[in-house]
Amino acid sequence: MRSMTVEAKVAQLLMFGFPGVKVTPFIRDFVLQHNLGGIIHFARNIENPRQLAALNQELQSLAKQSPSGLGMFIATDQEGGTVARLTEGAAVAPSAMALGAVRDESVTEQICTVAGLELAAAGVNMTFAPVVDVNSNPLNPVIGVRSFGENAASVAKQGAAAIRGFQQHVAAVAKHFPGHGDTELDSHLDLPVVNHGRERLEQVEFLPFREAIAHGVLGIMTAHVVFPAIEPTPGLPATLSHQVLTELLRKELGYEGLIITDCMEMAAITDTYGTVEAAVMALEAGADLVLISHTEAKQRGAFEAIAAAVRSGRLPEQRIDESLARVVKAKELLLAKAQPDLGVIGSAEHLEVMRSGISRSITVVQDQGHLPLGRKSLLVVEPSKSAANIAEDTLVNMGTLAAALQGAGLRNLGQMVVSAEVTPEERSAVLAKAQGFEQVVVVTSDAHRQKGQAQLVQALLEAGRQVIAVGARTPYELAAFPAVPTYVAAYGSRPMVWEEVAKILVGKNQALGTLPVTIPQRLS
Repeated sequence: MRSMTVEAKVAQLLMFGFPGVKVTPFIRDFVLQHNLGGIIHFARNIENPRQLAALNQELQSLAKQSPSGLGMFIATDQEGGTVARLTEGAAVAPSAMALGAVRDESVTEQICTVAGLELAAAGVNMTFAPVVDVNSNPLNPVIGVRSFGENAASVAKQGAAAIRGFQQHVAAVAKHFPGHGDTELDSHLDLPVVNHGRERLEQVEFLPFREAIAHGVLGIMTAHVVFPAIEPTPGLPATLSHQVLTELLRKELGYEGLIITDCMEMAAITDTYGTVEAAVMALEAGADLVLISHTEAKQRGAFEAIAAAVRSGRLPEQRIDESLARVVKAKELLLAKAQPDLGVIGSAEHLEVMRSGISRSITVVQDQGHLPLGRKSLLVVEPSKSAANIAEDTLVNMGTLAAALQGAGLRNLGQMVVSAEVTPEERSAVLAKAQGFEQVVVVTSDAHRQKGQAQLVQALLEAGRQVIAVGARTPYELAAFPAVPTYVAAYGSRPMVWEEVAKILVGKNQALGTLPVTIPQRLS
């Protein structure tokens, strides 16, 4: 550390993303010339495990040639469910809410151990998971199934189990501190505010983070969310708040690991303080790693601004050194681990672990005698793609319930595909076709936000159809069509999820899941 230049120190505190499946010239130069500390991968960077492992090997080789010779943090969002970047040929975990429905911490730990092992085999040493936000707001547009549920104590236990599992192989990063669960805005698009008082925050939002710290979580990611009860400056998000990161997280909660910002190109930052200035502010506040996922100009600008802030005395070099010491300590721990064999990824044993967890999560929330399906003619209506949120990146390797039902042996089956919005024209077409079938299965995806989906279910009920709704996301949507006689919560929409749902619908398996959230009487 003593021999490193200011610029080399600053670059170690930065984590960048880049487009494509090969190292870009910009990233190559930044590693070799400036000492870049970390990389974040998205689906855009990953074709398959072998390609990802080769890419990461190249990145680590470049890092060894950098001014410090330190290896790299290589991270990705491998939460499970729809937020998973390594999917092709891999064993993808169920969503956190699915694990909340299983209510067995040993299952969560086993699943996250497998997920961590597969990441490590591909050369990834850090996962931005688990989400330990308590999803207490049914209208939350960005957390939802990414949360273990609405009960803070349960989320804390599940989060701790996930950390124990992941950290057998990679660094876990609990997110989003101090809590993104009770917001109605998505910080990718806006700047949310949580107005709860300190007592409520202690009882709900902070509890899972305290548990994560007690279990030695290596990283905590910040929330681009304003907490007036902690930070008095109006409009200052937690990511940029000294009160939140240093006074609360470091001093009060006693956290000694890495504090990592959420991406500094999200609108909550770019539309307020701007990525470059906010990068300096985040380090001033107490962050250790600044995440800038996309734009080369902003990445370079942040690096130059931070270095200039150190040179001018605005950002004390001692503050940089404190973060650098934590970075070096974490890297020494992670990079000493032997990389598992690539062949473990997607093994039959790993797939069975994930399948078992998914199978135990499926929840029949209500049923008025429509299950199992039996021999009646059946129309399956499902969206062409899930109503995704921005955190989910590019959704690939998604299956269909219709295909799974056919695989489970159903033959007298019709299919219709509609948009996630379900236009009036699509609704009319479904109603017309449904007249030729005895039962209709409708796959819904947060229908309380996609009103056309709720209107479709309601129209089918009013037309006298026997309707079975299968929710691919949060079950809060049931409040939008409470009269539906049968509702099944799947908490996900990957092929293995549909296979397990199909087994339950046709009576081959029993549904064992329990709702981890409360369905509100109404949603406004």
